[in-house]
Amino acid sequence: MSDRRLGHCKLCELADFSDPELRELIRDVFATDSEYFGEREFPTGREYRKYWEVAMTLRAFRALGALREDAEVLGVGAGHEATIYWLTRHAGRVVATDLYAEEDVWSETDSGADMLTDPGRYWDGPWNPERLEVRNMSGLELGFDDESFDAIFSSSSIEHFGDFGDVRRSVEEMYRVLRPGGVAALATEFRLEGPGLGLPGLLRFDEPELRSLLLDGIWWDPATPLDTSISQETLSSPVHSPDAVADAEAGKRGWSQYPHIVLYEGPYRWTSVHVALIKSRLPAGEWRRRAPKLPPKRTLRRWAGRRAYPIVARLRRLRRQRSSSSA
Repeated sequence: MSDRRLGHCKLCELADFSDPELRELIRDVFATDSEYFGEREFPTGREYRKYWEVAMTLRAFRALGALREDAEVLGVGAGHEATIYWLTRHAGRVVATDLYAEEDVWSETDSGADMLTDPGRYWDGPWNPERLEVRNMSGLELGFDDESFDAIFSSSSIEHFGDFGDVRRSVEEMYRVLRPGGVAALATEFRLEGPGLGLPGLLRFDEPELRSLLLDGIWWDPATPLDTSISQETLSSPVHSPDAVADAEAGKRGWSQYPHIVLYEGPYRWTSVHVALIKSRLPAGEWRRRAPKLPPKRTLRRWAGRRAYPIVARLRRLRRQRSSSSA
């Protein structure tokens, strides 16, 4: 077992499933899966990137102080994910948002309208219904005031929000409603191979695109340095995406192939990336006011230099004139 310290901003790796803290969280959140499969060493042999995404988010929240009785947590594009229900036992208020009322490709499997009236039907583990609010809401326009939440999560959702500009808009909305010093934990698709972002509604980001999406001009910082390295061990057992789709359409609990970490189809190969971000202590209003003006078009030094140049030039001419006269 590796003794390395797991960061909060990294790609999904097979070795991560041996991390004691991450294993404990996976076993806790997905206890019913463990019971169903009847495997004492779960999740060993059932390494699945969705387990990893959820556990990485909860681990970041715990490490960065977001799991408190008075904490208010927002899920964006939350569907009926395990994260929602587990958080109701560890935070004071959990708000799940998604396009629940929309009839689309995700309605049947991820965000059915029943979630608005009967969220318990999607969960067979322990949870606290008194702490959960479910709202029909687009991630591109969050209907909350600035600085409303202590923590925000979104797992494998933002890549479906439209084109790059749409996803960037959703990221800025999450920043806006996050309180200063709050934590945003985001998981999305990371492109290991393949040309370009993909199609609107099914995006996969490489490192420069991910940095541009999450970090450019937004006043929050990664909780740990972003690490996009991936081991040969993780890459060695990719899952053909159409096979995974066939498993899902068959209604299977679990997958035909494990590890279920790296997927491929055509020229594309991808996995999950998780990024935990800590918001600046400056309020969102200050960001909206100042960010469009940055970087400064003219620095103070440049401005002062331009103003000072005529004076300096005149003094130099006077010195030359005096030198000529004395000669």
